[in-house]
Amino acid sequence: MSLLKTYANKSDGELVEILERGEDYTSDAKYAAKTILEFRAVEEKEIKAHAKAFWKDYLKDNIKQHLLVKDKPKSYFLQDREMTSLFKTAFKEWKEKQKFFEIDTTQYWFV
Repeated sequence: MSLLKTYANKSDGELVEILERGEDYTSDAKYAAKTILEFRAVEEKEIKAHAKAFWKDYLKDNIKQHLLVKDKPKSYFLQDREMTSLFKTAFKEWKEKQKFFEIDTTQYWFV
């Protein structure tokens, strides 16, 4: 019951994040977040928007970690194809960012 009181003041986005984070929260915390979202009668469309926003930010910061372990995170609210699309977008953005760090070796040659 105390988690319900604790999470009652959290925004819908924060509650969605609790459910999306997987093993970062206990099952009791996830149950409390889910109960509050159901009590508030938040529309599925809005929940999915919060989930997409969370995963977009999360993957932007952690894409390399997931690439190294060859793991695609699982979502509580989004389908696999939606997660794949977000993952591909984050990968493309990461690759573009990596281009800025490349060294043009043609400018630094020695005779």
